[in-house]
Amino acid sequence: MIQVRPYEDFAAHAVLSRLDPMDQLEAEVVRAERSPPLAIFADWRAANAARLISTVLLTDVGTPFAVLGLSHTGQAGVAQAALLARDHTKFRRPLAEAALRIRKEMPVFAEEFGVHRIETRSWVQHPSGARLLVACGFHLEATMPGFGPLGDHAFHQFAWVAPYNTPAPEAPDLKTSERT
Repeated sequence: MIQVRPYEDFAAHAVLSRLDPMDQLEAEVVRAERSPPLAIFADWRAANAARLISTVLLTDVGTPFAVLGLSHTGQAGVAQAALLARDHTKFRRPLAEAALRIRKEMPVFAEEFGVHRIETRSWVQHPSGARLLVACGFHLEATMPGFGPLGDHAFHQFAWVAPYNTPAPEAPDLKTSERT
């Protein structure tokens, strides 16, 4: 059974200094530059004050394998999630367990904190990122191009929307509305 603990520098550093190679590359695409582990750790740590939740996930024997953060976006009831992990193959079982736990606990946590929508992104080239997000209960909304230093990278946009919310009405057809 995995352990979920509040953020702690040494445990977070143990994860962020040994990221899965694709998580490392994704972080570098987000930053549009090569990012040594210490820079990623510093960014993650600096954002903690603004997070609703910041945790470190540990295996059943206490090995830190992932960090998880949830922050407000600045929009009422909307939060953004981020998860970075160590080797996805080596920690496949704990990551799968974490995904099931997130899926189960997300509605309760969201309602408690007044969050109705949680957004997250995954780099299109990450081979396991999208699968992990779907396992956590997120749904693909769009593929968005234009990221990275040259704008040549794309990210998948995922969201979880509280099951007690009514879906928004359909957006108007912009092609038709432009003619009127």
